[in-house]
Amino acid sequence: MIKGPRPFSLNTLLFLTLLMATFSATAQSVKRIELPLAGNNTTYQAMPLGEKGVLLISKPDKGTFNVQKFDANLEKIWSIDGPVEDNLDYIASSYDGQSVFLLFSKYRSSLYQIVKVNVGPGFVETFTINTIDRFEITDFKTLGYSVFMAGMVRNEPVLIHTLLTTSQTRILPTAIKGSNAIQTVEVDTVNHLVNVCFAVKKGRQTKIVARAYEETGELYTQVSIDPEDDFSLLSGRLQVLNDSVRMVIGTYGYRNMQSSSTAASQGLYISKVVNNDVVFTQYHSFTDFKNFFNYMNERQQEKMEKRIRKKKESGDDVKLSYRLLVHDIVPKGNNFLLVAEVFYPEYRYQNPNMMGGLGYGGMMGYPFGMGLYNPYLWNPMYGGSRGYNQQIFDGFTYTHAILADVDQNGKLLWDNSISFDNVKSLELRQKIKVQDAANGNTQLVYSHDGAIRSKIIKGSQVIDNDKVIPNGTNVEGDKVRKTSTDDIDYWYGNFYLAWGEQRIVNAAGDPQTRGRRNVFYLNKIAF
Repeated sequence: MIKGPRPFSLNTLLFLTLLMATFSATAQSVKRIELPLAGNNTTYQAMPLGEKGVLLISKPDKGTFNVQKFDANLEKIWSIDGPVEDNLDYIASSYDGQSVFLLFSKYRSSLYQIVKVNVGPGFVETFTINTIDRFEITDFKTLGYSVFMAGMVRNEPVLIHTLLTTSQTRILPTAIKGSNAIQTVEVDTVNHLVNVCFAVKKGRQTKIVARAYEETGELYTQVSIDPEDDFSLLSGRLQVLNDSVRMVIGTYGYRNMQSSSTAASQGLYISKVVNNDVVFTQYHSFTDFKNFFNYMNERQQEKMEKRIRKKKESGDDVKLSYRLLVHDIVPKGNNFLLVAEVFYPEYRYQNPNMMGGLGYGGMMGYPFGMGLYNPYLWNPMYGGSRGYNQQIFDGFTYTHAILADVDQNGKLLWDNSISFDNVKSLELRQKIKVQDAANGNTQLVYSHDGAIRSKIIKGSQVIDNDKVIPNGTNVEGDKVRKTSTDDIDYWYGNFYLAWGEQRIVNAAGDPQTRGRRNVFYLNKIAF
């Protein structure tokens, strides 16, 4: 007897309907709020705090700052105003998982005002410290009541530690044999350490010296990674896995491809250090990646693959000259996920009489304040220079991001990539956000031109390719005419937070929404 299909129950139909809705709606705006921008001097900077919410930092006028706290549902919890001494500019902020610290100063001033914001009940503590004359600060990180500031004084690298409770400031030793530059300063909230990587250059060859400091400023550990004879290590990031195991990842290039103004990356390296002994350093040329050149068009890819094949058949390799911004290692089970973004600098010509007054970083376009100095302008390890003749730096263009999965022995298991759609930024900072998704998938997200773009991969496979999710207002008749700044960051759970500035016009809505408005928006998005 042949049986026909069983009829669906109401519960089954409801389940299938919800399931289809889940698959069709890959992302949706849960809530959006807008703050009006009254003039050119009014703007905000957002700092996501995970499930604790988000802070908005602003400087309503020359003598005050304002901090607003919103919860995870974008409901306003509190607002605090505070004084700023001597018309200091907002420079940077730091979040150590417990408190937010705001940094205020003047161009090349030794005076710094630091405001500690308690993100719970909402109160602030203000500290004033003096550092060194002509200190050009490139990094500002905090851990507890300790402040770590890196920068340059007369083209020499300087690392400063200040204990705010005692106002004691000291210069931490950076003496390493050879010409060196401080590349990265990162806070490790798990191990309660501050990790600093130095690029130490001798001739055309560069090695990496990585140091981890305790909150007191005392040296916790130091790792030195030397390159193979033909190579130069161009960048490094230290990650302390436990009391005895450290990992260092970064970019490397051929020694004879480097110059005083160019850092030519050939690939990624990963070093494992156990009890201060380097167990291995594995090098992975981008020519061995399966998806590194996917950002090129089909014809360019074919030509590159042909060149690579010919070189490898003769026992050689195609020499590359990329620049990469490397993320922290992401542990995935027993393996490690390496993430990096490929970029190149752009320059423009300008009247020599107009080249002054660029302040911190030698560029304009920060949301407000001056921002940190841009290490790219003076640090040859980044492959940059101050420009020449009438050329001045005009920002970074990102081409694509790469992901590589390596095992415990540093062996490359798979790679993947995502192409950027002409993303440009005046700050060299991470644009791509990488998150674990369901079924072992990995989700890649970035924002550009007011829209959110995503891609879902599983190893080297592409599950869902390059989706563009409009970051609209959800108000009838609204049209976003211009997005001046936009950003996105993973927030908590399955939520992301998008923010930025937009100019909006409405010709068809009701009288309350009709007209033009300039706003700073916060948008909670569920993926």
